[in-house]
Amino acid sequence: MKFSQSYVLILAQPSDDLQMLESLLERLKCPSIVTHSPEQALAQANQDPPYLMIFAGSHPKWLQMRVNDLRSNLANAGSITIVALTDFHVPKLLHQEDNPGFDGFLVKPLSSDVLTSLLQSAWARQTCYMTG
Repeated sequence: MKFSQSYVLILAQPSDDLQMLESLLERLKCPSIVTHSPEQALAQANQDPPYLMIFAGSHPKWLQMRVNDLRSNLANAGSITIVALTDFHVPKLLHQEDNPGFDGFLVKPLSSDVLTSLLQSAWARQTCYMTG
């Protein structure tokens, strides 16, 4: 499956999680760009909007940053699906009142089937938003 219309934007620090995610996306022939700060992610997303943003890692600054604030500063924000890659033992973010505004959560270990489903869903969301 090739998603050539756009790309996935990843906000992460170098880690095993990032390597695993990049490897899965590469196998799925899905273009991706990695940024290492919320400011870089915002600049990249405004320059060329992705259809999916993945926050990987647990950097405190990212968790404090409200996704709704990020969305308010993004052009075409409604078309971008934003998810967090989390460990299965991080239930705190899974409660709605603690959710900083993510559209969803990817729970490790991540499979290519789950990632493919997310990519399809995010791409469909962007397509519907842009044509609607």
